[in-house]
Amino acid sequence: MSRILEQWINGKGLPDTLVIDGHIHIGSWRHAATFNNSDEAAVESIRFMDANGIDAICALGGGYLWGLNDYHSGNDFLLDVWKKIPGRMIPFLNVNPNDTRENVLNELKRMYNSGVRCIKLINFYQENYPGDGPNLMALYEFASENRMLIINHYWSEKVITDIAVRFPDIDFIFAHYSGGYQDRVMKTFSNVYANIWVYGEMGWLDRGIKNVGAGKFLLGSDGFLNSLSVGIGPVVFAPVSDDEKRQILGLTMARLLDKAGALPEIIKAQLKK
Repeated sequence: MSRILEQWINGKGLPDTLVIDGHIHIGSWRHAATFNNSDEAAVESIRFMDANGIDAICALGGGYLWGLNDYHSGNDFLLDVWKKIPGRMIPFLNVNPNDTRENVLNELKRMYNSGVRCIKLINFYQENYPGDGPNLMALYEFASENRMLIINHYWSEKVITDIAVRFPDIDFIFAHYSGGYQDRVMKTFSNVYANIWVYGEMGWLDRGIKNVGAGKFLLGSDGFLNSLSVGIGPVVFAPVSDDEKRQILGLTMARLLDKAGALPEIIKAQLKK
């Protein structure tokens, strides 16, 4: 039996494995107010991580990124939590591309100057702003110049293909794996990856790994809207080697974060041991 699986089903967690949950929401949400304030978010995030054997989380904005809400408030909330738990959380800023180009770029610069090196897009839920619209193209330009990492809820095949070619210095991550065209894109482009969070039929992750390789997949639970274990489960039970499971659980995400200058020092030290 896989050592990782054996440890997990026996309630020992994942003691010998780096685990980074690459898809976490912090802050209020339309259908779940996850935390009341940044102090509570910091304390409870650590508690949830420790209970599930997770070393760090990639935290995305809460409900502030929906519709025409004030994304600046969501980014401020992320910064507040990050200051409290810098070794356990990696913030992913958000913008609303329906705002003016000047405001979008100003927010990118503000957050970059605050130390944030990663971006979460959810333009699909922001009046369905096109993934290759002018303000997002300006965002990609900024991200490319500063080697930032980008995750998006949804890109069409045409859009992700076009931007993956135009911006080879950016690593792009699908927030939700669905197979199909995503497999084709990930096979074609070295800078496109997929977060595994999805409700899928039996064997969905196993087939994805067979199609494109374990190195293209990243752990994600869509917590704290969900239990963190729903992201871990499909990985630890996958019929692949423990080395492949370690890639998905944290090693690939650590590499992408390190490339962007966003990997916490405590994890860098852990990897050097």
